[in-house]
Amino acid sequence: MAGTAGAAGLRQRLIVVGRGDPALAEYEQRFVARIRRFAPLELVELPAGRERRVEQRRVRESARILRRLERAGISVLFDERGAAVESPGWAAFLDGLAGNAAVDYIIGGADGVEPELRRRVDHCWSLSRLTLPHQLVRVVVLEQLYRAHSIRAGQPYHRS
Repeated sequence: MAGTAGAAGLRQRLIVVGRGDPALAEYEQRFVARIRRFAPLELVELPAGRERRVEQRRVRESARILRRLERAGISVLFDERGAAVESPGWAAFLDGLAGNAAVDYIIGGADGVEPELRRRVDHCWSLSRLTLPHQLVRVVVLEQLYRAHSIRAGQPYHRS
Protein backbone atom coordinates (compact mmCIF):
# COMPACT_ATOMS: atom_id res chain seq x y z
CA MET A 1 0.00 0.00 0.00
CA ALA A 2 1.36 3.39 -0.93
CA GLY A 3 1.96 5.81 1.90
CA THR A 4 1.86 3.29 4.73
CA ALA A 5 5.55 2.51 5.17
CA GLY A 6 5.69 4.43 8.45
CA ALA A 7 2.75 2.50 9.86
CA ALA A 8 4.56 -0.84 10.05
CA GLY A 9 5.69 -0.36 13.66
CA LEU A 10 3.11 2.24 14.67
CA ARG A 11 1.23 1.48 17.89
CA GLN A 12 -1.96 3.39 18.60
CA ARG A 13 -4.16 3.57 21.66
CA LEU A 14 -7.42 5.39 22.10
CA ILE A 15 -7.71 6.19 25.80
CA VAL A 16 -11.24 7.18 26.80
CA VAL A 17 -12.94 7.96 30.07
CA GLY A 18 -16.22 6.10 30.42
CA ARG A 19 -17.86 3.27 28.56
CA GLY A 20 -19.09 3.48 24.99
CA ASP A 21 -22.73 3.79 24.09
CA PRO A 22 -24.14 0.32 23.29
CA ALA A 23 -26.12 1.85 20.41
CA LEU A 24 -22.84 2.98 18.78
CA ALA A 25 -20.73 -0.08 19.66
CA GLU A 26 -21.11 -1.89 16.32
CA TYR A 27 -20.31 1.28 14.38
CA GLU A 28 -17.21 1.90 16.54
CA GLN A 29 -16.01 -1.67 16.07
CA ARG A 30 -16.28 -1.36 12.28
CA PHE A 31 -13.80 1.52 12.35
CA VAL A 32 -11.53 -0.20 14.87
CA ALA A 33 -11.32 -3.22 12.54
CA ARG A 34 -10.63 -0.99 9.53
CA ILE A 35 -7.91 0.94 11.36
CA ARG A 36 -6.22 -2.29 12.46
CA ARG A 37 -5.63 -3.16 8.79
CA PHE A 38 -3.14 -0.26 8.79
CA ALA A 39 -1.70 -0.39 12.32
CA PRO A 40 -2.55 -1.89 15.71
CA LEU A 41 -5.10 0.02 17.76
CA GLU A 42 -5.97 -0.65 21.38
CA LEU A 43 -9.08 0.83 22.97
CA VAL A 44 -8.50 1.62 26.66
CA GLU A 45 -11.63 2.50 28.66
CA LEU A 46 -11.01 4.11 32.03
CA PRO A 47 -13.79 4.39 34.59
CA ALA A 48 -15.58 7.69 34.87
CA GLY A 49 -15.22 9.47 38.19
CA ARG A 50 -18.04 9.07 40.66
CA GLU A 51 -17.27 12.07 42.83
CA ARG A 52 -20.10 14.51 43.42
CA ARG A 53 -18.14 17.63 42.59
CA VAL A 54 -17.15 18.20 38.96
CA GLU A 55 -13.67 19.41 39.95
CA GLN A 56 -13.00 16.22 41.91
CA ARG A 57 -14.18 14.07 38.99
CA ARG A 58 -11.89 15.92 36.57
CA VAL A 59 -8.90 15.53 38.90
CA ARG A 60 -9.52 11.79 39.35
CA GLU A 61 -10.12 11.13 35.65
CA SER A 62 -7.11 13.18 34.53
CA ALA A 63 -4.87 11.34 37.01
CA ARG A 64 -6.05 8.00 35.61
CA ILE A 65 -5.25 9.16 32.08
CA LEU A 66 -1.78 10.41 33.05
CA ARG A 67 -0.95 7.04 34.63
CA ARG A 68 -1.84 5.25 31.39
CA LEU A 69 0.07 7.42 28.92
CA GLU A 70 2.86 5.76 26.94
CA ARG A 71 6.02 7.20 28.49
CA ALA A 72 8.05 7.27 25.29
CA GLY A 73 5.07 7.94 23.05
CA ILE A 74 3.28 10.89 21.55
CA SER A 75 0.00 12.06 23.02
CA VAL A 76 -2.94 13.80 21.35
CA LEU A 77 -5.73 15.16 23.53
CA PHE A 78 -9.09 16.00 22.01
CA ASP A 79 -10.35 19.15 23.67
CA GLU A 80 -12.66 21.96 22.63
CA ARG A 81 -9.81 24.46 23.17
CA GLY A 82 -7.44 22.58 20.89
CA ALA A 83 -6.23 23.38 17.40
CA ALA A 84 -8.52 22.64 14.47
CA VAL A 85 -6.88 19.94 12.35
CA GLU A 86 -8.47 18.87 9.06
CA SER A 87 -8.44 15.27 7.82
CA PRO A 88 -5.35 15.75 5.60
CA GLY A 89 -3.60 17.20 8.67
CA TRP A 90 -4.27 13.97 10.58
CA ALA A 91 -2.69 12.06 7.68
CA ALA A 92 0.32 14.41 7.66
CA PHE A 93 0.69 13.88 11.42
CA LEU A 94 0.83 10.10 10.87
CA ASP A 95 3.30 10.57 8.01
CA GLY A 96 5.59 12.53 10.31
CA LEU A 97 5.85 9.75 12.89
CA ALA A 98 8.81 7.44 13.15
CA GLY A 99 8.10 3.90 11.99
CA ASN A 100 8.01 2.53 15.54
CA ALA A 101 6.06 5.38 17.15
CA ALA A 102 3.51 4.92 19.90
CA VAL A 103 0.58 7.34 19.88
CA ASP A 104 -2.00 7.81 22.61
CA TYR A 105 -5.19 9.55 21.48
CA ILE A 106 -7.08 10.81 24.54
CA ILE A 107 -10.74 11.56 25.11
CA GLY A 108 -11.30 12.87 28.62
CA GLY A 109 -14.46 12.65 30.68
CA ALA A 110 -17.70 14.44 29.95
CA ASP A 111 -16.63 17.27 32.29
CA GLY A 112 -13.29 17.83 30.53
CA VAL A 113 -9.74 17.42 31.82
CA GLU A 114 -7.46 19.17 34.25
CA PRO A 115 -5.10 21.89 32.97
CA GLU A 116 -2.15 19.71 34.11
CA LEU A 117 -3.12 17.01 31.62
CA ARG A 118 -3.54 19.60 28.87
CA ARG A 119 -0.02 20.89 29.60
CA ARG A 120 1.54 17.41 29.58
CA VAL A 121 0.25 16.21 26.19
CA ASP A 122 2.17 16.77 22.98
CA HIS A 123 -0.81 17.90 20.90
CA CYS A 124 -4.25 19.25 21.69
CA TRP A 125 -6.78 19.06 18.86
CA SER A 126 -10.38 20.17 18.59
CA LEU A 127 -12.84 18.09 16.60
CA SER A 128 -15.32 20.90 16.10
CA ARG A 129 -16.42 24.26 17.39
CA LEU A 130 -19.66 22.50 18.25
CA THR A 131 -20.24 20.87 21.61
CA LEU A 132 -20.49 17.17 20.78
CA PRO A 133 -22.03 14.45 22.95
CA HIS A 134 -19.21 12.68 24.77
CA GLN A 135 -20.11 9.25 23.35
CA LEU A 136 -20.22 10.59 19.80
CA VAL A 137 -16.67 11.94 20.11
CA ARG A 138 -15.37 8.35 20.23
CA VAL A 139 -16.98 7.56 16.88
CA VAL A 140 -15.76 10.79 15.28
CA VAL A 141 -12.17 10.17 16.43
CA LEU A 142 -12.21 6.58 15.15
CA GLU A 143 -13.70 7.60 11.82
CA GLN A 144 -11.17 10.40 11.32
CA LEU A 145 -8.30 8.13 12.28
CA TYR A 146 -9.45 5.62 9.67
CA ARG A 147 -9.82 8.45 7.14
CA ALA A 148 -6.24 9.62 7.86
CA HIS A 149 -4.86 6.13 7.29
CA SER A 150 -6.92 5.86 4.08
CA ILE A 151 -5.52 9.17 2.81
CA ARG A 152 -1.98 7.94 3.47
CA ALA A 153 -2.69 4.70 1.61
CA GLY A 154 -4.19 6.51 -1.38
CA GLN A 155 -7.52 4.75 -0.92
CA PRO A 156 -10.73 6.31 -2.24
CA TYR A 157 -12.49 6.49 1.16
CA HIS A 158 -11.47 10.12 1.62
CA ARG A 159 -13.36 12.47 -0.65
CA SER A 160 -12.98 16.21 -0.26
